[in-house]
Amino acid sequence: MKITKTFLPLGLTLAVAVSVALSAMIWTNPAQYERNRQRSSNTTTTELSARPQKDVYLPTQVVYTNANGNQELLNNRKVSLTTEIREALSKWELGRVRTVNVSSKAAYMKFLQTKSSVLLSYAAPINVKMYNTVFGSQLNRTATKFSRILVPLTDTGDIYLLNDQDHRVYRVTVRKSHTQALKQILQENLFRINVKLDWLNQTVMPYVTSQVTVPSYSYLVNQQSTDYFTTRLLNSGESTNVSAKKNKDSTTYSDGASRQMTVYNKRGTALFEDYSAMQASLSFSQALTAGYSAVKSIGLPMENLRYYGYDTGKSTVTYRSFVEGFPIFNQSDYGAARIQMLSQGVRRYNFSLYSLQVPVPTDKKSATLPGTQQVIDQLTAAGYSQKKISTLQLGYQWKTSTSSDKVVNLTPTWYVYYAGSWKTYTQMLKIQA
Repeated sequence: MKITKTFLPLGLTLAVAVSVALSAMIWTNPAQYERNRQRSSNTTTTELSARPQKDVYLPTQVVYTNANGNQELLNNRKVSLTTEIREALSKWELGRVRTVNVSSKAAYMKFLQTKSSVLLSYAAPINVKMYNTVFGSQLNRTATKFSRILVPLTDTGDIYLLNDQDHRVYRVTVRKSHTQALKQILQENLFRINVKLDWLNQTVMPYVTSQVTVPSYSYLVNQQSTDYFTTRLLNSGESTNVSAKKNKDSTTYSDGASRQMTVYNKRGTALFEDYSAMQASLSFSQALTAGYSAVKSIGLPMENLRYYGYDTGKSTVTYRSFVEGFPIFNQSDYGAARIQMLSQGVRRYNFSLYSLQVPVPTDKKSATLPGTQQVIDQLTAAGYSQKKISTLQLGYQWKTSTSSDKVVNLTPTWYVYYAGSWKTYTQMLKIQA
């Protein structure tokens, strides 16, 4: 044990040293840099920014229900499980979309508990138009909203699109299916958590039925320079003059006309504001597409980026970084990026200056977390109102390593969406982590 405690920090230090050495080689040998572009943080960012929209808008959660009705939350630690499933489903031929009459919450839940099925879920609604983009389909009724895709594995005559908000169910006719490929994916060596889908107030969520052990990770982090963002957002690579005004905790850059960017170095975040947008308001479909285009224009890495929220009233799209199938919550107050498109034509982009690079050895142990109902019981016993708990989510807490500011530790914990904001259950219960 003593040897482990001695060598793990040493390994971490060596990993950081190697990273710095590689960076130095890149800076001093640009020819070699051109031959191996993966070693450049700026080039890597540009390449990742070109990640297609269909990847950013993949589902974020997979639940498998077996023939006995038992349910598991699935993840693949080697490859993207949702990408594999998307590739399998893209070969299916689909037909008409029709509304199913659902009389109650209980009737709606029966669909979600369908035996021998796969349920793909989003953290926020999308529409059929975005489904067509992600899965390469040509479904009609493109404006129809939903947040779940139910795929029966035995009766392949239909798949279903479901929306928790109004208990709507839409039946999609399957003209040609390929269930065998999907079944093979589910038989892989997956990380499985026993769950049971059930209601929490007005939201359906997977209740983890018992204690669960989730690994911790450490990553090298990259902080893009302010020049990188001002070049992309304020002068678009042109020779436009950009002024800078330093304040106590921030620096504001402006093009002198309609665009400015405020950088908060201590928090590692930035706010870009553009008052020159011509379009007054956006439809839901336009907002989803504009959000993706905005993230791409900023130049944020998209390798681990996923769509995670949409606020109708504020026309705001939120994106989070994901690691091993779980979201990172406090990369900043809002995740990786929040894109707001106001009706007056104003655009506001909040985003993190930091992004994950590569995993490094860690001395952090896996965390054993209580089941969902146990967390809810602890919160209510502490005086919190269950009616104000919208949902709970297993996720990662972003903490800078004490041994190096170039390394971030990702610690698994329960996040609770309570009274309109995300908090860890340990913070709410004042438990020492």
